[in-house]
Amino acid sequence: MIVTIRESRNPKIAVITPLYEGHDISLDTQKTIGLNDISFIWVSAKSKNNIPTNLKAGLEYLQEEGKLPEYYFMLDRDIMLGEHIFDKLYETLSAQPLMCAYAYASFEFRGYINMAFPADEWDISRLKKSNYISSNSLFRSDVVAKVELVTDDKYKRLLDWAFLLKLAKNGYYGTPCPEASFIAKSTAGDISAGSKDDYVRKHIAVVKDFAN
Repeated sequence: MIVTIRESRNPKIAVITPLYEGHDISLDTQKTIGLNDISFIWVSAKSKNNIPTNLKAGLEYLQEEGKLPEYYFMLDRDIMLGEHIFDKLYETLSAQPLMCAYAYASFEFRGYINMAFPADEWDISRLKKSNYISSNSLFRSDVVAKVELVTDDKYKRLLDWAFLLKLAKNGYYGTPCPEASFIAKSTAGDISAGSKDDYVRKHIAVVKDFAN
């Protein structure tokens, strides 16, 4: 189910929030998304499928409706966005060459897991070892048409990392925007707080299929 939450005139970016069935967008996300000047269209895509599959459905819907801008931001449902995050990411990415596929912000988890990830320089050697870039980033929309999202549940929990590595294998890279930031809530039951054994299995699969 695709729902248009907000639509500005002549949007420069699309914001897509993938949702599992039974999940809703937090009040913090609804409040902080307004801390931007740039025009955007915001839709949610809800189903029993995984996050990248729902993201893909949102992108395809906007494409079919003729409403997909040049850039999109994948926004989780429980994010506290920093002030002007979209404005800053847009300014950063739009100034880059076309092979720069995305711009990413600094972020931190708060709650069950407490950990900060500054927007460090893009480093493929580091990225092949583990992910330090959030899927809550600004991407060029046409990149997904060329390099499809990774949706196979074989890599569940690390699907975003697999996609970034897939982009790199196709010659694309990212650029940091340290001035942009957000906070992600972390709970004991969320995907970032799963078992260590499960993480290790998914990590090995991603490295084998996308990093080597």
